[in-house]
Amino acid sequence: MFADPDAGRSVARYLGLTMEETGEPRPGAAAVHGTAPAPPALRQADGSVAMGALLGLADSVGGLCSGLAALPGWVVSTNLMLRAVGLDAVGPLALDADVLRVGRNAVVASVLITDAGARGKLLADGRLTSSILAPEGGPPPWDRPVRMAITPIDPGAAPPLPEFLGVRYEREDRVTMDVTDALRNPWGILHGAVTAALVDLAALHATGGSATTDVVMHFVSPARVGPVAATVTRIGSRPDGVLVRVELRDQGRDDRLVAFAVATVAP
Repeated sequence: MFADPDAGRSVARYLGLTMEETGEPRPGAAAVHGTAPAPPALRQADGSVAMGALLGLADSVGGLCSGLAALPGWVVSTNLMLRAVGLDAVGPLALDADVLRVGRNAVVASVLITDAGARGKLLADGRLTSSILAPEGGPPPWDRPVRMAITPIDPGAAPPLPEFLGVRYEREDRVTMDVTDALRNPWGILHGAVTAALVDLAALHATGGSATTDVVMHFVSPARVGPVAATVTRIGSRPDGVLVRVELRDQGRDDRLVAFAVATVAP
């Protein structure tokens, strides 16, 4: 659905994410700069930016960067690692993705998230690994250098992240959500940014912690039907917080494993 400018763009509009390719386009390489506001909808009760929002932004910017480097193929996210240095931000946020390695089957990209409103203070550092595919009908029809500018949702009218995702807190260790059209990407599957954000919300719900600070996430298979259930298991603790495993399953596809992650939640 890449040819349709409206298909699969609801999540980007909600995040307010604008992306543009930087530098001279060349085969096997890419760099992408993104900007996004940090409205109240993406903040926690204490005013800090939700880690779920940063995970979603990192997946989006890193994914575009990796896809451009993989042309004429395209990519799907397989592993996302993100560590927050600090979640207090003035905003807007700046995101910079650079390709670290392009192989025959995968792309590895770095993602840095900084606070443009606080002289570029570092907020989070991450890595995204993506698998290269040969999509039917060819890759998205990009004119390079790419610029993706969307009309964001009015920040004053945007619902909080859990409400936008339609998260249901079913049990102390589990949350669920439906796979609606608004939450799909142009491939027609659950947006990777949504999958990543659900990990954060589930981890916070199960632990009662203040913030998720460190996430290592593995995308296993796409969520197509839903509902998607995120179940949290406590692994242990360490000086900086509680260590949990979060497992996401597509209940409408025989409980197929969608993703799993190990996360640290600060007290």
